[in-house]
This record gives sequence, C-alpha cells and structure tokens, in this order.
Amino acid sequence: MSQRILVIRPSRQADQFIALLEQSGAQVSHTPVMSIEPIVDGQSIKDLILEVDNFHKAICVSGNAAQLTLEWLDRYWPMMPEGIDFFAVGQQTAQILADGDISALSPSGRQNSEALLALPELQDLRDQRVIIFRGCGGREILGDTLIERGAQVDYCELYKRIINPEQVLLARQQLPKNDCLVAHSGELLTALGDQSGESGAETAVVVPSERVAEIARELGYNNIVSAENALPESMLAAVEKAL
Repeated sequence: MSQRILVIRPSRQADQFIALLEQSGAQVSHTPVMSIEPIVDGQSIKDLILEVDNFHKAICVSGNAAQLTLEWLDRYWPMMPEGIDFFAVGQQTAQILADGDISALSPSGRQNSEALLALPELQDLRDQRVIIFRGCGGREILGDTLIERGAQVDYCELYKRIINPEQVLLARQQLPKNDCLVAHSGELLTALGDQSGESGAETAVVVPSERVAEIARELGYNNIVSAENALPESMLAAVEKAL
C-alpha cells in the first residue's frame, strides 16, 4: 500500500495503528488536531478516588481514562480495594488496565458504549453505585442508561480534550493531498469542519463506527468506510478497503 494517509487523532507514546500503516508501506501524515491534557490537581477526582471502595462497578471509557485511573489509584490505594467490578469500553482499554493488574470486562466485536451496555453484567443495577472514568464532557448514553437500570452514577472526569486551531488549519490543507483520512472520533471530524463543496470531500474517510460515519456524512464527506471497531487491525482493514 503506497497511498498517503492522514491521521488526526491525539499523539500517543506508541501508536500501534500508525506503526501498522507504515509497515504496510503507506506514507503517513500524523497531524493531531486535539491534545489530551490530564487534570493534575482535581479535588473532585481525589474525593472520588478516596471513596472508590464504596462503588460496585467502575467503567473506563478510553485508554486515556484507564491510564489516568491507574495513576490516581496508585497514588491513594497502595493495595487495590476489593469487590469492584471493572469494565472497559474497548479491548485496548481493558489491556491497559490489565497491565496495571486490574482485570476488566469489555465487549468483543463493536467496541462502544452501546456494546458495553449489552453485557449481561450491566443489566440489573438496582442499589448499585457505578463510577465512570472519562474526559470532561463526552457522550451521556452510558451514564443515562445505567441510571435507567437503577444505578447511582458518578462521573470522574480525568482529562480535557483541547482542539489546536493551527493543527486544524494544517490538517484542512493536507486533506485534499491525501488518499485517505482516518478519524477515530466524531469530535475530531467536527474540528475539521464542514467539507461540503470542498476538495477534501472526495478524500476517503475511515471511521471506527456507524455513529461516526453518520457525522462524516453530515459534514459533507462522500466516500466513508466504517471499521468494525477502533482496534488498530480493524482500522487498518478499513483503510485497505477504502483504498
């Protein structure tokens, strides 16, 4: 594969997806239009972490959430409290927790809030306290559905997503020169803005779900391929299909 691929997600220490693209022979431009900034001294985070042993279930919605959850727990709990069932929205997130000696259930196949909510362990939540580790803001479907099922839900917001206007401008300039755009979330696509009538509208777009594909359609992209999930292998297969 000798095509040019534009990836706009935040930088990671070791980006397995970009490594797979480069191994396949693609020419990769990584222009992160968003950065992840941890909340360093959040009193509300500390308060929730100190009472984490009072929760029945804990959910990490992303790899960033999992990594920061481990760091906060490590700070205040030398021994991990027992009796909490951990869940992860995706297998990569579950693996980060596993690397920190926390076993977490995650859905196979589609890896999103809807797939997580289909797990049998999250159906009847009467009299259960659930803590959701996430970034500031984000989708409410997870918490809202858990509340409908009887849970008392607390959000522990561990990081902010910051859009970088200069990187957005650069990515918009690069878009028509690339064969494929890879956007791991609707928020990243929205940052690039409406492509209706723009030359970037013809660039193939690979997204991790049908929900993000719908956002791409609304933004004027014409050639959209939805991967089975956000795992690197699935996203690579979708890029190969798109090209």
